[in-house]
Amino acid sequence: MKVTFDAFTLDSGTRQLLRRAEPIHLSPKAFDLLRLLLERRPAVVGKPEISERVWPGTFVEDASLSVLVAQLRRALDDDPRSPAFIRTAHGRGYAFCGTAQDALPPSVRG
Repeated sequence: MKVTFDAFTLDSGTRQLLRRAEPIHLSPKAFDLLRLLLERRPAVVGKPEISERVWPGTFVEDASLSVLVAQLRRALDDDPRSPAFIRTAHGRGYAFCGTAQDALPPSVRG
């Protein structure tokens, strides 16, 4: 999966987030969360599903998820009060709210 949004590209094949071709450091869990939100955009992804996908088989406190979302927002320079990318659905979960498009491989572009 390769998705572009704003100046960013998320490439799940290389497990990289790039901003204008420059790598942005994300923890493995933050990368997994961003990928999940992009896969399901624009739908809200519930906290139970996030926990199962990012921390499989482990009980996770809401505070751990909040810390992870804050880390992701910092990497994206996203303001939680006026989000461009990560929207909070209070009491439910999170959603990717930015404009994103799947990047086509060079052979498909023609």
